[in-house]
Amino acid sequence: MRIEPKENAIQRIKDALEFLESAKDNSDKRRFKASVDNAVDAIIAANDAFTISLIQQIPTSDHQEAIRLHKEAGKKINANQSSTLKQLLDLRHQKTYRPVMVSKAIAEETLRKSINFVRWVQEQLKI
Repeated sequence: MRIEPKENAIQRIKDALEFLESAKDNSDKRRFKASVDNAVDAIIAANDAFTISLIQQIPTSDHQEAIRLHKEAGKKINANQSSTLKQLLDLRHQKTYRPVMVSKAIAEETLRKSINFVRWVQEQLKI
């Protein structure tokens, strides 16, 4: 993990929203694998904002560290979305790191879940 100043959380939310826009654009243009990749980038950025705001830390090594920090930060507010985070990080590994096709349905579902995750973080952090 790495220490991050709280003010970096705002930029990470902006990054998340930009990734969501890109995911939507890629989905609209039938670039479904790129859409999934961007949608998961959005939750990674939003998760960074979440952990920065609550515990001033972000992961440096792997997805397991990101999930662990998310759970730790969630203790501060008695809530977390670790199951969604894990599900989408795993999906990215299964779909975008391998030579497989990504369907429109998977891309749309991933985008929907990512939008909900980013909104949840914004609500929790009041950003």
